[in-house]
Amino acid sequence: MAAKNPFSPTFGTSPPVLVGRDEILEDVDDAFETGPTHPDYTVLFVGVRGTGKTAMLNATEDLARKRGWLTVSENASPAGLLARLTQAVQTQLAELETPEPSKRVTGVSGAGFGMTFDHADQPQSAPALRTVLAEVGKRLEDTGTGLVITIDELQSGDIDELREFGAVLQHVTRRELLPIAFAGASLPSIVDTLLSDDEIATFLQRCSRYDIDRIKPEDASEAIVKPIRNRGGGIAEDDLARAVTAAAGYAFMIQLVGFHIWKAASNPADGISADETSTGIAEAEQRIGRLIFAPTWQGLSDVDRRFLLAMARDDDESRLAIVADRLEVDTNYAGVYRHRLIRSGMIRSAGHGKVDFAHHSTRAWLRNEAAYAAISFPDDDPA
Repeated sequence: MAAKNPFSPTFGTSPPVLVGRDEILEDVDDAFETGPTHPDYTVLFVGVRGTGKTAMLNATEDLARKRGWLTVSENASPAGLLARLTQAVQTQLAELETPEPSKRVTGVSGAGFGMTFDHADQPQSAPALRTVLAEVGKRLEDTGTGLVITIDELQSGDIDELREFGAVLQHVTRRELLPIAFAGASLPSIVDTLLSDDEIATFLQRCSRYDIDRIKPEDASEAIVKPIRNRGGGIAEDDLARAVTAAAGYAFMIQLVGFHIWKAASNPADGISADETSTGIAEAEQRIGRLIFAPTWQGLSDVDRRFLLAMARDDDESRLAIVADRLEVDTNYAGVYRHRLIRSGMIRSAGHGKVDFAHHSTRAWLRNEAAYAAISFPDDDPA
């Protein structure tokens, strides 16, 4: 039986080898050591789909657990975030030591989180988030530990709830200096929405922000070859280089390519062949469209989509002026959508007046879409 596939191309899971993020995680760990006065005690990870933002939240939680901290993990949507957070904090406390139904928590003591209780005649009502966080924070403070809250997909959250959450964290963490840390993850659209909101800016705008960008080729190479070797497999340097190029620095694509080249191998222990590597890369490139490009495409405006389809007419980099001509708009107008699409992660700047797709597979995916065949532009050849 072949060894189990070591790669994990599943959203929300951590890769077998987390690469290229050491400096960021060192800063976060230093913040846990320093306390609420450290700027990275509250932090945002911002990046396009597939860059590994959720893996960064997972890694942040791992750092906290190694220090004996409590962790609470939530997604910003659906509505009811504040209630879920309140319940999660209470559940964390209850799981440390299950009290009798007629008891309530009155203290947390010692590094092992020993808890003491006193009896209550009536059941206690669920406290508001600020109240329960303040209570937990004060009790963890004496143990030298804390609580870290992680929230994924911030761009999808209810803005009123996020305003209230920001106000709570601003008070508990920054004003009272209690050991309640925070890490959030979001698509870049947050910069133009939540981070531009005057009422929410007090907290989220003051969080440290790390742009989770594409992974460098040398780090991507390690992320592919190390899991293969750890499972007793092998791959030639030339084939590894092709796999790295196909991944294009996207954390998710690294896992997808690795998974499918391993799957394509008849016996990884004998070495993954050039043909098996090609088969795996082709399968990964076919799947990335459905998993990454399609969800982003669904969230774009009609003009955003026309811009991308106009770019797909070119076999290489596109000149903004030519794209504008195809759209029959001026370059200033086209520049607005250029900015929006860079934020979405679909395209990147390719130099002065030029743009290109952020991932090389995007062009082929677009050309296979029905919308590409249905649309025409002024410079299309009538033949």
